[in-house]
Amino acid sequence: MSLRVLRILLGITVGCFVFATAYLSVLTFERQKSLQQVARYDVSWSVGQALVEYTRLEQRIASAAIEEGPPDEEEVQLRFDILYSRMELLKTGEAAAFIREEPRNGETIRKLGDALAGIEPLIAKLETPAAVIRMIEILEPLDSDLAALASRANRSSAMRVAEDQKELLRLHFIFSGLAAGLIVCGIALIALLALQNRLLRRAQSSLCGMAQDLKQASGTLEAQNRSFDAALSNMSQGLCMFDAAGHLTVCNHRFGELFFLPDASTQIGRTLAEFVFEMGEGRRLSGLKQVYSQQERLIREQRNGSFVLEQNDGRSISITHVALLDGGWLATYEDVTERQRAESQIAHMAHFDSLTDLANRALFHERLEQALGRGRQHGRSVAVLCLDLDRFKDVNDSLGHHTGDELLKAVAERLHRHVGDEDLLARIGGDEFAILVQITAPVRDCGELCTLLIEAISRPFVIDGQEIVVGLSIGIADSVTGASSPGELLKQADLALYKAKADGKGTFRFFEPEMDEQLKARRALEADLRKALANDEMDVFYQPLVNAEHCRIVGFEALMRWRHPECGMVSPAEFIPIAEDTGLIVPLGEWVLRRACTQATIWPSNILVAVNLSAVQLRSGTLVQTVTEVLESTGLPAVRLELEITESVLMEDDEGTLAALHELRALGVRIAMDDFGTGYSSLSYLRNFPFDRIKIDQSFVRDLATRFDSLAIIQLITGLATSLSMSTTAEGVETEEQFLHLRAAGCTEVQGYYFARPLPAADLVFELPRPDNGKAAA
Repeated sequence: MSLRVLRILLGITVGCFVFATAYLSVLTFERQKSLQQVARYDVSWSVGQALVEYTRLEQRIASAAIEEGPPDEEEVQLRFDILYSRMELLKTGEAAAFIREEPRNGETIRKLGDALAGIEPLIAKLETPAAVIRMIEILEPLDSDLAALASRANRSSAMRVAEDQKELLRLHFIFSGLAAGLIVCGIALIALLALQNRLLRRAQSSLCGMAQDLKQASGTLEAQNRSFDAALSNMSQGLCMFDAAGHLTVCNHRFGELFFLPDASTQIGRTLAEFVFEMGEGRRLSGLKQVYSQQERLIREQRNGSFVLEQNDGRSISITHVALLDGGWLATYEDVTERQRAESQIAHMAHFDSLTDLANRALFHERLEQALGRGRQHGRSVAVLCLDLDRFKDVNDSLGHHTGDELLKAVAERLHRHVGDEDLLARIGGDEFAILVQITAPVRDCGELCTLLIEAISRPFVIDGQEIVVGLSIGIADSVTGASSPGELLKQADLALYKAKADGKGTFRFFEPEMDEQLKARRALEADLRKALANDEMDVFYQPLVNAEHCRIVGFEALMRWRHPECGMVSPAEFIPIAEDTGLIVPLGEWVLRRACTQATIWPSNILVAVNLSAVQLRSGTLVQTVTEVLESTGLPAVRLELEITESVLMEDDEGTLAALHELRALGVRIAMDDFGTGYSSLSYLRNFPFDRIKIDQSFVRDLATRFDSLAIIQLITGLATSLSMSTTAEGVETEEQFLHLRAAGCTEVQGYYFARPLPAADLVFELPRPDNGKAAA
């Protein structure tokens, strides 16, 4: 075979080889992309983890409601933070694409975000049962939505994996075939090269090959040097290397920039000492002198080390020193000023409240634990003051959260003026503050501080041109009572705060052991209330609504009663707040509604039944559906059902509540506003929603005979109701004198012990005894 033919065959083989290699590279890239698709971020795993963390958070909160002792708030906060991080992951990458596939996916994530935002401020109140129950109420509706989201994620991931695996299999077959062809080409190439080598064994060919190899090696070395120089020049760290004799062998430009050195001073062969001492005593070299003094010991001992030096100009330089095997050394220098500032800022944010810049709960808990430890060693005591703003929620609801935040800043500033230098003021959540006081006198002297604080906060604030008045309630606990842990001491202070709130707000109370007993009794009553409905302990009593002009019964108000097997009749004022705090009011309210409507079906057709609604029932979102189902199942006409709400209900969720009330009104149900006149925005509610009846609060009726202003207010309300085509009912009528005043004032209906006390359904009568000398028999 001639050399010409051999070259042609060799060229063809090489061309095939190059083509196969290039196409194999393309297939490798596509195969890698397919592998990445198969092994990409698992959406179903991410959603599943979010569901798991949600369940853990929900279980941890639920366990806080039933466990003995203080709840593990740190565990709940940790679960909250993990769940929040999982939710944020769902908004990025493949998970975000999945969330956008269906509107309901995004809606579920939005609901989860709203729920987390709703429970975040309640974590700080984890020790209060109301907060725990509220958190459960917020989270529980998301169970089914998150489970459905996880199911859809599993289906989506399975479909994508199947598609990716199919594509990967196709590429695999092409790749395998091409690889086999490449092997064949390689074998052919080897054979042709072997044949060529036999034809080109002459010395001249060998010398040419050696020259070519030498040239190629020289080019590779030059390219490596250029790459090395480029890497040195573009390093963010300064770098220098010295040999065993202490002479500079490698140095980059960044090293000179860090220490303001001219290029001439960083020439190869110079020593570090020459950098420092031959350049004079200039201010710019003072930092380099510090570096040299620190590195000198490491150089002498031939060991590694890292340290950070603060420069005179405020910079922080991080030095990493590495000893080399030949006796020389290498060091890198990095400006970490901004990093250290960021770390300091992060450390500050971890321990201080971002709004008021006061210590946060974590720092307060840490300092309290330290103070208790010192107290046990030196026999000193500490006191904790828990502070809560009165009427702060009204400010947020009526003026907005921005005004509320500005108010919190102003409150923090006033509080800080009265706190001693050795004491610690912290914001532990929402409108709650805490003060750690080092006791140097009897703990009762804390009362003087509390009085000053209450007076300071009670003075009006001016926020954005608006005058705002709030109050302050304080609970006090001290380590003298035997509290051995921060959690226990905070719990005692919180119990005292709860007592101060219950005693009328704007005051302070010291912790007493009886408060803990009262809390335990409340929890026991709550546990019994959970079983009351199932044990058939609940009943409904009815009190008549009487037409004032004709002394005729026009309806009955349904009132819930609880016959406790051990305590007897429990006052509604005692168990209704518990039911509202725990969410039990929803099933109890539905039971009362069904029972009352069923009972009303056997009454005369002109007699209506009135049922009270709780704010919790309105917020549940199922009230309209429940009322519709009860009316359909009992057969009671909607016009014979009247639902009573308080104006405080409307304050909590104006738009949502009004929407639900309009739906009920569309069914034909009558709506009454109970306890009218006890809020501050009743007239706006009368304008926004056309109530059928206004119930005048009994506080006005009680003082009717002794206070002229009460009668004037009642006359004003009845006149307003008449102009709005609404009827009025006066509650709490107990005497004939009150009844006559109310009738003269124009009240449509009256209600109270003067006519009848609440009675069981079996004892009801539908006509009052004939009046005797103007009286209606009670």
